[in-house]
Amino acid sequence: MTPQLICPHDKATLQAHAGYYHCPDCQRRYPLIDGVVCTLDKPDAFYEGAYGNQTHFLPRSEKPWHVWPLWLINSGYVWAVRKAVPAGATVVELGCAGGVRYFGQCYRMIGCDLSWAALKSLDFYPTRIQADAAACIALPDASVDAVVSSYFWEHIPPDIKPNILKECRRILKPGGKLVFLYDVETANPLIGKYKAQNPALYRKLFIEGDGHFGYQWPAENIALFKTAGFQILEHRGLDKTWIQAPSTYSKLAQFAGGGYLKPLAALGSTRGFYVWTGFMRLVDTLICPWLPERWARIDRIIAQQPLTP
Repeated sequence: MTPQLICPHDKATLQAHAGYYHCPDCQRRYPLIDGVVCTLDKPDAFYEGAYGNQTHFLPRSEKPWHVWPLWLINSGYVWAVRKAVPAGATVVELGCAGGVRYFGQCYRMIGCDLSWAALKSLDFYPTRIQADAAACIALPDASVDAVVSSYFWEHIPPDIKPNILKECRRILKPGGKLVFLYDVETANPLIGKYKAQNPALYRKLFIEGDGHFGYQWPAENIALFKTAGFQILEHRGLDKTWIQAPSTYSKLAQFAGGGYLKPLAALGSTRGFYVWTGFMRLVDTLICPWLPERWARIDRIIAQQPLTP
């Protein structure tokens, strides 16, 4: 069942027609192309077609011995959503790119992304909206049970983040959940060593190359969520040690003296990647909670919309 959609310009309920949605108030038309409702006036120059990554794993059942890999995937993001959001809920994934197949199986998913190309391939999410979440997520007030995202938040400039949280609060039902996984500005001893050595290269590789213009310290992000009115239920700082993802080692290996990290960077294309990922998750679970907050490279939060206004 396709949810109601609203006009990003005047918030009127859109009328569905063959091949487009129509706003009866402002008379704008929003094309429906390959199942994607397009609400942008023009494609985003940076993000259109840039990210199409997809999480493919589907457990055979919800029994513990079938679902445990979800704990490993994507720094525990899928596991955290499963824990916080009941099956059958209506869920919006912001910056969804290629999506998460498990979500498509368990939830009534609404994918929201700037990239039409990414959304086009996301046929296991029944509703897909090409939209700027900072301007308007084209859904009615109090219409969804959860808003989730992975590696989306760090792409948003700090002055824009409050707009997105305002939209999240608007579309969430009372008691609705927010589950975000995102990179943060870090004082991690390993990364900090190379950042201090060559700040320009750090900016090129870790910020500009990935569009991470929303890097902020963990406490700064938490303050934004609280200021927006969300209650923080869980906050986990991850990747606080020298044990990092192969993609991080790949960047650090480009710094002077970082060549010794190339074998670890190469793990990303071998079967050893899965063993390494399990090791990382154990370190995140058993060791990282005891280390300084500012050493985290990644943060994961679960927050809740207040039950009453």
